[in-house]
Amino acid sequence: MIPEEGQTVERKESLSLWRDIVETCAAFASAQGGKVFVGVADDGRITGVQIGKGTLEDLANRIAQNTTPKVVPVITTQDEPGATVIIVDVPEHQTKPVTAFGRPYRRAGRTNQVLSASEVAELYLASRGLTWDQTVESDASLSDIDPEKVRKFLSRAIAERQWPIDPQTPVQQALNQLDLIRSGQLTVAALLLFGQRPQHFLVQGYVRCARFKGNSEVEFLDMKVIEGDIVAQVEEAMAFVQRNIRMAAKIEGQLARKERWEYPLDAVREGIINAVCHRDYADSGNVVVKIFDDRLEIWNPGSLPLDLTVDDLRKSHESKPRNKLIARAFFLIKYIEQFGTGTGRMISDCREAGVPEPEFESRAASFRAVFRRTITRAPFEGLGLSDAQINALHNVEINGRISRVEYEQIAGVSPAAAKRQIASLIKKRLLVKKGSGTVFWYEAPKENP
Repeated sequence: MIPEEGQTVERKESLSLWRDIVETCAAFASAQGGKVFVGVADDGRITGVQIGKGTLEDLANRIAQNTTPKVVPVITTQDEPGATVIIVDVPEHQTKPVTAFGRPYRRAGRTNQVLSASEVAELYLASRGLTWDQTVESDASLSDIDPEKVRKFLSRAIAERQWPIDPQTPVQQALNQLDLIRSGQLTVAALLLFGQRPQHFLVQGYVRCARFKGNSEVEFLDMKVIEGDIVAQVEEAMAFVQRNIRMAAKIEGQLARKERWEYPLDAVREGIINAVCHRDYADSGNVVVKIFDDRLEIWNPGSLPLDLTVDDLRKSHESKPRNKLIARAFFLIKYIEQFGTGTGRMISDCREAGVPEPEFESRAASFRAVFRRTITRAPFEGLGLSDAQINALHNVEINGRISRVEYEQIAGVSPAAAKRQIASLIKKRLLVKKGSGTVFWYEAPKENP
């Protein structure tokens, strides 16, 4: 019985696909190993292969000669009814990544992925038990560390985790206890956490925040580029969010009015912390927080680890920090828990707040978390309004007015449809037209119908 294709199994119909076989061997060697079954079609049909003198040796040589470091698999045959199948058993290689024909590969599910430059660096370090934040910055010295930041951190670690350390511990000793010094040199993590000017050494270490008008990236209402250490970046990014989202009223029992943020702050904070902590600092991009009328997005450079999927984030999963030293420091000040529970808490917080669960998306070189606003229909029940119309009315509530072009963007409709829908809202006395000539807009009437 030939197993199904997956993380550690590949089927190839014939030896004529030897280049694909070599690539798969490199991908397996860069992951946890695997087996290639040659003489088996994708659908599991046994086609078999002709075994002649030197067939297995020739395949072994092709694999070894076209992989770096060399992959030396165990190649055997297996008799099936009326056919022979070759089994190429590839062990996991200690040195990663492994290249095939000069290109680095790694297995992800049923596919062989070509790695980006930053993924190559990350996998190379990981195969040696290191993460990128453990690399050293040779041009930095202790004078580049802010002693006050270290003291504040120690005080927080004592208060939050009862970490057994004196808050007045000398800077160098404290950094050593945090493993932030290697071979007498400061690590990247040390500068990101406690640097006087972290961006002097890591120009990519910014958080960019933007509040846009409407639901597209056309017009800015507010913008901030946050530099400094990554602990302060989290707090400043949260301050920006709170400045640019609003309180929403929720009616609970006996018509009691309860104010709450339109996005649960704990969930948003978790998203920002995850982005800052787990981003790929070898990448030239920045962490980005984008706020629109209908959603809040948090982006960070670096996709999920290849053996972790978006679906895994919605259930119990192992914590796999991209930056071990930063993750440890964030754990000590209770920014994270180090148990892979952060995304679960984000989902739970959104459920409790009665808003849509966050959406997660992992791309080739980035990760995105999206929070969406709840469309409150209660004030408009029985009026026959679409979600797009209600969203537009909420926009008027926030910004005081709306133009036809803005309505098109928010509702996602054509100019003709926007005109019809606006006319309907005016007829229902939910909007009034303002302005004159060619310059006009729409507002809510002073008295609700």
